[in-house]
Amino acid sequence: METYNMLKDALDVSAQRSDLISSNIANVNTANYKAKRIAFTDQLNTALKMTTTNKEHLNAAATDATKVTTDSTAVKQNGNNVDLDVEMVNQATNGLYYSALVSQLNGRYQMMNYVLEH
Repeated sequence: METYNMLKDALDVSAQRSDLISSNIANVNTANYKAKRIAFTDQLNTALKMTTTNKEHLNAAATDATKVTTDSTAVKQNGNNVDLDVEMVNQATNGLYYSALVSQLNGRYQMMNYVLEH
């Protein structure tokens, strides 16, 4: 069941990422708005490097997705740094990631269903 929990957590973070990207797109013309990102991957990599003594440690660290404001991109005249092209690519990438996670879950549920029926 650990795999299911990890897939569920990844789906949750992907949904959060989609909401945040949508917010960035909606604020493309808002003065002084700074683009935001979900820093899930960095935290997951850190969590994977940790030595765990309890199976719940990884799940607690991996699901703590935080929002990070991006200040490193070019700023428009109104102080906004949202790049619509980048946001659209991020949204498409996140959509593919979400679809892949759903496919993984569906495949696992089909295997479980097959085992239960036979």
